[in-house]
Amino acid sequence: MQSKDILENVPHNYRYHAEIKYETEEGFGYTNAMGNSIDELLEGIKERFNYYKDREPHIEEVLYDPNGEKADVTYKIRNLFEGH
Repeated sequence: MQSKDILENVPHNYRYHAEIKYETEEGFGYTNAMGNSIDELLEGIKERFNYYKDREPHIEEVLYDPNGEKADVTYKIRNLFEGH
């Protein structure tokens, strides 16, 4: 449970957080992948892409330290994932 003094962007303490968008019958849905290393994150993204493979999944945003500095590493992770 969160303290009223601490507002978190995501409900976990992993170092990386990826938002993945996929098609639904009525629009779009979102899922996420997370990890403490780039390899863990890429594995999580791969699992989500396999699960939603028929729904054209797309990496929307990837953040490093999502509850802290919130560094956008989307471009880097997309490139690594496409070469993975």
